Amino acid sequence: MKIVRAILLTLNLLAAVGLLLTTLAGSIAPSRSVLPSVAAYAYLPMLALNLVFLLGWLLAGKWPFLISTAAIAARFSVLGLFFQIGGTSKVPPLEEHPDRLVLLTYNLHNFAGPEFEGKFSDSLACLFLDLVREHQPDVLCLQEYTESRTCSVTDSLQLLGYNHHIGSRNNGDRPRGTAIFSRLPITYVKAIDRQKVMVEILHAERPLRLCNVHMDSYAFTSTDHEEIAQMRRGHIDSTSTRTLRKAKQTVLRHEEEWNEQLRPIVSECTVPLIVCGDMNDIPSSWLYSRLSDHLADTYCDRGLGFSTTYHGGFPQFRIDMVFRSDHLRTLSYRRIRTRISDHYPVLVSLEPTRP
Repeated sequence: MKIVRAILLTLNLLAAVGLLLTTLAGSIAPSRSVLPSVAAYAYLPMLALNLVFLLGWLLAGKWPFLISTAAIAARFSVLGLFFQIGGTSKVPPLEEHPDRLVLLTYNLHNFAGPEFEGKFSDSLACLFLDLVREHQPDVLCLQEYTESRTCSVTDSLQLLGYNHHIGSRNNGDRPRGTAIFSRLPITYVKAIDRQKVMVEILHAERPLRLCNVHMDSYAFTSTDHEEIAQMRRGHIDSTSTRTLRKAKQTVLRHEEEWNEQLRPIVSECTVPLIVCGDMNDIPSSWLYSRLSDHLADTYCDRGLGFSTTYHGGFPQFRIDMVFRSDHLRTLSYRRIRTRISDHYPVLVSLEPTRP
């Protein structure tokens, strides 16, 4: 019995240390060590494991419940990045908030559906247009945007009032890649790179800067997802290192993107600012921590429950985000379930704070 208790105690200690390790990514740059950034994906499983140990020791009436209690208490605040209570998904009436701005961010996966291998689908494009008609956002921030010769989504959006648009890439006057469609005038445009674009729009008679980004993707294929599933079951072989190398390279690239592209925009902006899009990284990551040092996460403002935005395969996390500066306040946050893409769209409403 003593041997069993010693083994359980050892496993409990490892679980507690593991939980602490999953929360270090925010303070350790990937260029210093990639391990915390990879470990961050295990926060929720490690939290659950520590809860199991805590309850087990409590039921047994043994003191080691204090180990997991201390670890959970030390890192419990991180749970708020994944689960929220007290928020609202209801966009308030325009009559009550005349200066509100409703924004939708969505990775459309090139209208190829939620599967890994697919082609442009006119039916999915029509479903997307129906989604826009239903929710009537003022601004659309789209990633992986394209259109086919048989279905001009751009023309359809213009008929819906989105007369101002720009893309990080363009085919003539047709935006592609990371695109912004706006019912409000766009007064300034800056193409950051082929996956990021920044504009300035006139909102409530004031300039508002909007940065729509698609951070470097892990680009996991169906083979990679199979290898990840194998690793979750403890089967790690030589082929698994390829997937791990891909993850490492992406995390390091995110550090470069922040330092070279986003940090100057975020730190130097003096007008209301929104940064949104497909971050391809999770809450508690190093990239998220850098953004939240300067901007507020609208999900943490008004989110409700879990808000997974990527559902194309494991890992499934909230990687599509909307951040705001202190010049704005969040009125509502909603993750919309739909099968148009391997991502879910996020709809938020904001309004300027009073000077």
